[in-house]
Amino acid sequence: MHATDQAASPSGDAQQPTQQEIDHIVQLHENGEHAQMESASQALVALYPQSAVAWSVLGMALQIAGKDAVPALQEAAALAPSDAEAQVRLGCAQMDNGQPEQAMACFMRALELAPAYAEALSRLGDALQAQGHLKEAAECYRGALEIDPSLLMALAGKGDMQQAQGQYQAAQASYQQALALAPDAAELHCKLGDVHVALNRPEPAMRSYAAALQSEPGNAMAHGGMGNVLFRLDRNAEAVLSYRKATAQPNAIAAHFHGLGRSLHATGETAEAENAYRQAIAMDSTVAAPMLHYADLLRETRRQGQAIAIYQAALLLEPKNIEALNNMGIAQEDDGQFEQALASFRKVLELAPDNPVTHNNIAAILNTMGQSKAALDSCRLAVKLGPKSASAHVNLGVCLTQMGRLDEAVKAFEKAVRFEPQNRRAHVNLSSTLAQLGRIDQAISSSRAAIKINPDWEELHSNLLFYLTHSQDVDAKALFAEHMRYAAHFETPHLANWPAHSNTREPERRLRIGFVSADLYKHAVANFITPVLEHLAQSPRLEIFAYANSFHDDVVSRHLHGLVSVWRQVEKLTHAELTQLITSDAIDILIDLSGHTGFNRLPVFARKPAPLQVSWIGYPGTTGLQAMDYFLADRYYSPPGVFDSQFSEKLVRLPASAVFLPSPDAPNVNPAPAISNGYITFGSFNRASKLSLDVIERWSALLRAVPDAKMVLGGMPNHQTSDRFRAWFKREGIAANRLTFFTFTNSQDYLALHHLVDVCLDTFPYNGGTTTLHALWMGVPTLTMMGPTLPGRVGAAICHHVGLAEFIADDKEDFITKGKQIAGDIVAIADLRTELRDRLKHSAACQPAVIAAGLESAMRVIWRNWCAGYPAKAFNVAKPGNIGCE
Repeated sequence: MHATDQAASPSGDAQQPTQQEIDHIVQLHENGEHAQMESASQALVALYPQSAVAWSVLGMALQIAGKDAVPALQEAAALAPSDAEAQVRLGCAQMDNGQPEQAMACFMRALELAPAYAEALSRLGDALQAQGHLKEAAECYRGALEIDPSLLMALAGKGDMQQAQGQYQAAQASYQQALALAPDAAELHCKLGDVHVALNRPEPAMRSYAAALQSEPGNAMAHGGMGNVLFRLDRNAEAVLSYRKATAQPNAIAAHFHGLGRSLHATGETAEAENAYRQAIAMDSTVAAPMLHYADLLRETRRQGQAIAIYQAALLLEPKNIEALNNMGIAQEDDGQFEQALASFRKVLELAPDNPVTHNNIAAILNTMGQSKAALDSCRLAVKLGPKSASAHVNLGVCLTQMGRLDEAVKAFEKAVRFEPQNRRAHVNLSSTLAQLGRIDQAISSSRAAIKINPDWEELHSNLLFYLTHSQDVDAKALFAEHMRYAAHFETPHLANWPAHSNTREPERRLRIGFVSADLYKHAVANFITPVLEHLAQSPRLEIFAYANSFHDDVVSRHLHGLVSVWRQVEKLTHAELTQLITSDAIDILIDLSGHTGFNRLPVFARKPAPLQVSWIGYPGTTGLQAMDYFLADRYYSPPGVFDSQFSEKLVRLPASAVFLPSPDAPNVNPAPAISNGYITFGSFNRASKLSLDVIERWSALLRAVPDAKMVLGGMPNHQTSDRFRAWFKREGIAANRLTFFTFTNSQDYLALHHLVDVCLDTFPYNGGTTTLHALWMGVPTLTMMGPTLPGRVGAAICHHVGLAEFIADDKEDFITKGKQIAGDIVAIADLRTELRDRLKHSAACQPAVIAAGLESAMRVIWRNWCAGYPAKAFNVAKPGNIGCE
């Protein structure tokens, strides 16, 4: 503010302020006493109401205070209609108020009064540029510079216009010319920095912003610009510091809070990032980008409902924003809103019909919804549009797997691995499909190759261990060592951080028992655990918690909900989050029902969230974890001293290792088919992954020893698998007409197939379990052979429980010998068939009350031991209330 400028402004014959009065106001401004300056200016107007100078001074005081100066400057312009400078001042105030059209009129009036007024011409260029009239604005700046080549504002305006047109090199030259005239102008350094950013020159950009900050340390735009460059360079921690400095300034803008949110988001500081995003949205709710990134954060932190609402708000601003539609579709899919997700992805296709990612997303949802044919069409299109997309090939493989076309699925997964070796899903699905096809050795090799790529893929480690239990080439010692290697990798890093459990050491108090499983729905594991929970739920000494690691809503899951005190859906929790949840629930004994099978949470057990941890039912072998204290078996399944050295856990032997719940779909037992056929029919209903070349060789040897016998094989995943096994039998001299294959079918038809079979043949080294029990219920005994590991002992344990010791072979030769003897006495087989359902019904395996009581007694023993400070030790539960320690 210049006093001489004010005094020079004419105002007709009206009385004017004195120079002393104006100097006083100027001094207040220079002292930073802006409130007093505003009061003094208002007093000046009161003294000189007809003075354009007085009104102009008031207008400038209001501008400095950040208030609307237009009315005061309008009064000044009206009092001095021939004063071009007054018109310019008014126009500038209107520009500040976002009124470029009104400002244009003022600047043009000034030019009428003073045609060679360079500043007025430059200001007119600003107003035109603000309205998008860039060509006309350029003419104004050119004209202003012809009048005054050193006019700083014209050079800056010209640079702004050139930058807006994408003429970054020209803009750079204009800003540099301006800076030559005003080397300390922070705003110009900022603008030059913005040009360098647009030209992808991060280092020059940072130098420009640094120069701006040297001149003006509190320049919010310079701090924000520096943050933008650092964020682009992935120097997020440094970007956070710059954005924090920008947002600390009183003139910070929404973009600075948005940038702070993004950089905090990138550094994992999600709570602070969320606050920054909210602040950005509150400051300017007309911009979609902060909303999108905030919604992304909500989606990533599993708050899908909130994320969807924010995406929808962003889409109101930008209805055709592909990123918003796509990410909203992902959130809807994660939230189980499959129809809505499909609608979102289809809107993306309307905007980008040839987007392979979108076709792939649609395929994934259709796969999940079981619409295999439609999914296959989308998969094929995704692969066609993105032939090297690993994700597209994975979804294609999943679709083909669901359709039973496993050989084709393997090829799809192999392509996915080739295109993207780091794709975990591709490796998991490849090894799993190979195993389903019975190609166990290849499944093992595939898993090992994946683990070499990424040793932290815990799922691949567990899969490898599961496949190794099926291999003839891995002895018991080597198998145990592999399990211990798993523990060394996934448990050892957590040993030092195991919590000091504060559970109250009262031996007889009510216990909080937690069950962790992904199979708490219509699944084999649920069949085993449900009748036990029905009895445990009635115990006043237990409080049962269920941690369901997959979401299913069926009749079984709903029934289980009603049996437990607390049901937790945990499939979306990280291992650390689930560990914290279990600890906060103060669980006394945590029971794993998965072992090294799909969707296990063994990494949670490795963190020791409960003082006592137990493995049961899901997996026939050790977890390898020190954190797992006990493994539940029975005296037949794991006789004392036989398998103890193969477990990191101590073995607890219940009356039976698990409960068998017969299917309500089971038909009645029929007469032995051998009576009418005149020959014995062997059978197998085990999954294909258990049928190795060695197994087929063994069975073929028996079929050769009993030349009139035939064989039924059920549970085949597809005809290609059946053809492969048929070829293996042919290699062993077994004609195709002696074999009948059946693919997967429903439960009732599967059980009815036992009407065709006299005796089932077990697999090795991984015996049948549920299939053997189903066969017994249908009156069909199973000829088994004991192996050197627990998976090879399942068949023998079941036979012992129902008094079928004669169906247990010691070795390969004994398997053939016993098989011939059994086949040679058709009458005995026919008589036995009528007894087996009753035998099974009266065995411990079919007495859930006995097993539940044994389990509760065992839990009380291990709890008392822990309360007393004793280490874990093996013991037997002979029957409820009669427990003896080894």
